[in-house]
Amino acid sequence: MENVSNISSEEELLRLRNEGKVSKTEYQDLLATMRKTTKADFVGPATETEKAKSRHRLGIAAFAMMLGGIILPAILVALASNAHDAIVFSLFPTFALEIGAFVLGVITKQEPFGKATIAISPIVLIILTCLFVLIA
Repeated sequence: MENVSNISSEEELLRLRNEGKVSKTEYQDLLATMRKTTKADFVGPATETEKAKSRHRLGIAAFAMMLGGIILPAILVALASNAHDAIVFSLFPTFALEIGAFVLGVITKQEPFGKATIAISPIVLIILTCLFVLIA
């Protein structure tokens, strides 16, 4: 079943051909182009495999954020001349990374990386909170 806009466009194209404003070959080319469907015309809902791949990628991202939150303070302390200042300044970005990782882990809790993130992130947050209390 053709779309109403396509019918009127085809009728308009036929009228232009009959008036001599469009040659027969141009008419055939334009008509074929109008009738050709593209992949964008058939965008449907995401399949389950696409959803699973997306969840898996989010789970990996959560795990990477969680590892970044663990590694960031260690790198900053190793590079800093004053370890106390490095720990203090690295706590806030680390809190942000760990909380973000935990949220993504909860979203992707069906994935193995999401489960690992949910298990490890709260432990890291507790350790960070204890460090913050000891330092402050």
